Amino acid sequence: MSTTKTLIRSEVNPLEFPTMFFAGRARLTLRNQKMGTHMTLHVKQLKDKKLKDAKGRRVKLPIFYLFISLLGDHDAGYVFAGTIFKDNMGVKLGTGIGWGTQLGKVTAFVMQALKDPEILRRRNVALFHEGKCCRCGMPLTHPVSISRAFGDDCYAYTHPKEEETESPL
Repeated sequence: MSTTKTLIRSEVNPLEFPTMFFAGRARLTLRNQKMGTHMTLHVKQLKDKKLKDAKGRRVKLPIFYLFISLLGDHDAGYVFAGTIFKDNMGVKLGTGIGWGTQLGKVTAFVMQALKDPEILRRRNVALFHEGKCCRCGMPLTHPVSISRAFGDDCYAYTHPKEEETESPL
């Protein structure tokens, strides 16, 4: 008897793309509404192998691995597209991938969308996540958490409130 796991695909605001992408453990789908095509991105933040924070967890680095699964690519899964350096928004493409290849062009588009997420709206691209927190990877069950792609604690971390300033009165 075979069981398949159903994925929750929830559409979120495309302007949240950079926040979700750089949260640490995102699995995002970009769907071109006009053409009916899609690609799924798996983003994984690197952690320092030696440094640990006050709670004993490995320190996260501003370096992200990007894996891409393209519709109709006939691959068994995700292909390593490259490394993204958040500090300077630099990219190092994976071995054997050039900017003129399909994966190179997709990576270039992802980088454009990270710098200007409004490009997703202009090109009629919808943004979805798979029902797991983009920061910690835990399954989301609450409707509010599903709609924003982050659990409560991770949302508070990735969307810090503006510091309240005291009124002079």
